Amino acid sequence: MVAFGGGTGLPVLLRGLKDMVGDLVAVVTVADDGGSSGRLRQELGVAPPGDVRNCLVALAGRRRLAEVFSYRFEAGEELRDHAVGNIIIAALADMAGGFCEGVEQAARFLRAKGRVYPASTESLTLVVRCEDGTVVRGESVVREVDKRIDRVEVEPRDAPAPPPVIEAIEEADVVVLSPGSLFTSIIPSLLGGGVREALARFGGPVLYAANVMTQPGETSGFTASDHVRAISRHVGPVITDVLVHRGRIPAPVLDRYAAKGAFPVAVDREQLEREGVRVREADLLSESWEAGVRHDPGKLAREVCEAALVRL
Repeated sequence: MVAFGGGTGLPVLLRGLKDMVGDLVAVVTVADDGGSSGRLRQELGVAPPGDVRNCLVALAGRRRLAEVFSYRFEAGEELRDHAVGNIIIAALADMAGGFCEGVEQAARFLRAKGRVYPASTESLTLVVRCEDGTVVRGESVVREVDKRIDRVEVEPRDAPAPPPVIEAIEEADVVVLSPGSLFTSIIPSLLGGGVREALARFGGPVLYAANVMTQPGETSGFTASDHVRAISRHVGPVITDVLVHRGRIPAPVLDRYAAKGAFPVAVDREQLEREGVRVREADLLSESWEAGVRHDPGKLAREVCEAALVRL
């Protein structure tokens, strides 16, 4: 199974899948330019390690070491807000002579139950084109513009995906697109050179675990089919199945989201089916609402695996 994404969505999926899938590959966006990752990217010229670190931690067999990777410094000036794992990955990349090699060594230290690859062999800068013609550069400022997005591109445009990513797609039984920020995590993870062509050749199921809530400044007003069409505009009509949440969300939780301009993603089943996409509904959310609407790793992974088995 090959899973694409970034942010918080892909690690949640990986935590559920790591003990269910024998050969698991994660392909992670490297377009982040904010926070600790952005600072290391600017100061050291290393690809942003934050999303990769989160995926390695999700797959880690050595839990105590994973806690160290996740620790953030709270004091000082230079180290404040840096995650220890980001610094370790940057150091390993420098010592090993490449970001992919550094990530591979970090995976060995953590005894990761799967393989993790960056979406590209080098850092990518996100270029966002809005429907009104506005062009925005940089992942960290996209939501501040708050305009309807037409498409995203990356610079450099010819940056290839690591060869093992293409090989993994060619050898996969199933490809999964994780939940997450549509234009700043999911689609950028698919834009490494060669991925679009590999997905076009791929004959197995491509499952998209759809977002439950819209994201202000990025997908306001989007339905489930809008998400699917956005992905198709960038990598072609590769999605065969969409996995959506079916179940109650407490009113106080919805009110908190509504106050920030976020609402449940409408599941327009008929439109999805007209586009040749099979819809699978299930209860996918955590029963703990303190942190908001969050996918449950076990529920999500089980439904992904069951949907994949039906299609194989």
